[in-house]
Amino acid sequence: MRARELGSSGAAALRAAGRCVRRSGRVLLLGLAPLVIAACGLRTDSLSGSSVDVSVDDAKLKLQVQALLRRVFPELTDDEISELSVNLSLEAALSLETEITDMRAVASDLSKVLADAAAAAAKQRKDDLASRNDGFPTGLEPLGRAAFFDTQSGEARIDLSAVYDDHTPVSLAAGELNVSIAGKAQTVRLSCANAEPLDIVFLVDVTGSMSPVIGAVQRSLQKFVSAIVERGVSGTLGVVTFQDSVGVNVSFQEPLPKSGYERSPFFPPVDIGDAAGIEKLQRFITRLEADSGADTPENLAGALDFAQNDVIGLTRNGAPNVIGDGLEDPAGTAPFPKLSHARHLFVAFTDAPFHADSRNPSNSSLLAPFKPRPIKSILRTLQAAGTTVHVSDPSWVDETTEPSGAASEVSVDGDYWAINTGGLGEDRLAGYSPIDLDVLVTASDTGLLDILLDGVVATSCSAHFSVPSLSASASFDLELTHDGQSYTTTLDPTRF
Repeated sequence: MRARELGSSGAAALRAAGRCVRRSGRVLLLGLAPLVIAACGLRTDSLSGSSVDVSVDDAKLKLQVQALLRRVFPELTDDEISELSVNLSLEAALSLETEITDMRAVASDLSKVLADAAAAAAKQRKDDLASRNDGFPTGLEPLGRAAFFDTQSGEARIDLSAVYDDHTPVSLAAGELNVSIAGKAQTVRLSCANAEPLDIVFLVDVTGSMSPVIGAVQRSLQKFVSAIVERGVSGTLGVVTFQDSVGVNVSFQEPLPKSGYERSPFFPPVDIGDAAGIEKLQRFITRLEADSGADTPENLAGALDFAQNDVIGLTRNGAPNVIGDGLEDPAGTAPFPKLSHARHLFVAFTDAPFHADSRNPSNSSLLAPFKPRPIKSILRTLQAAGTTVHVSDPSWVDETTEPSGAASEVSVDGDYWAINTGGLGEDRLAGYSPIDLDVLVTASDTGLLDILLDGVVATSCSAHFSVPSLSASASFDLELTHDGQSYTTTLDPTRF
């Protein structure tokens, strides 16, 4: 079609449509000109009397939207495409295509950097740990451990994660764990993940460089679920994503929120035994995208608070900002359901540290409505709730794990949450953690299983005991015994 065939007014309309398309970064076939004109909000009567038929009914327009969505999101099913297209105009679909295409271009470059670095680090890791039993203990040992004491109730707790004997995960039984204080044996109640249900939440960084990680989670979720069910683990599984935002429950297949906030969709906890629910969760992960991101630290602290407490930062009067009450909720956010079991296990996947307390919108990319509560306030809620946090981050991320709160402090290592809740993440052996992100990114098949996460989850245990009074200097002496092996250590409890 040539412009002169339309007459002067028709040519002007087509040129205006072209300007609209160019602003969107699009080059479309002229056969779509009527749709472009409609999408750009131009008058179609300027083409009257020409040889071009610009009448496009809703059904045809919807088919064009679906065709565009199918091109941008080829992994979606026909039902998903149909559902997404219901309330999506062609103009919105074109804008979404531009945004996602640009986002993927940036994410691809960032992702390659992470993938290359992870491959080199994984090789170095293998060499460094070759003489150290591949990073596994040479005998019986819990790789994660922490002790707590509730001063008000007089209740004490020791949380253990990843109990291994060499390369073999160990399921502790009653009588194989003993605790004493100043030589006096305590009456202990042992609860383990293979005997009591728990809530598992994956916390996934969805900034630009994280594409390989999302892919690994996508590949392995079903196998991971099958593995923990086989080990006797029951409960729920959910997903919370984060960037500098959290709780903005808008998928990457929908237009950017009017607020302009980053997307950070989540999937509410679903029963591990619910095959249909797990399949929907798998589809949710398949639809995740890695966005571009800005400065290095991300909002892991906010994601933890959201998953544990349905809280995003503080209200104007300094109270925890509970989402869903309609009071000061950041635009576009939705509440995260209350976790249903007594024991919680969070697994964070991120390639970056998280924002220190001093970070704010004036000195970082942290978005004002999503500035989290103080780090110690969030940690206290996790410890009191019996939540264990495992952190899978790169072995080369080495920020402070002891935040000072100083105004000059930029970021904190994600391992902070693991160290202080009895989880895995601390670089405990030759500078490595058992679940470094390097291993996950370079996993060729099973992803999460390649970092032994099923064994870590299944061997998580807590020892509960009552202590009417505990001196300020008192510590807990822990002894484990199993199949002729033994392990002893002394733990200083965190008091709250």
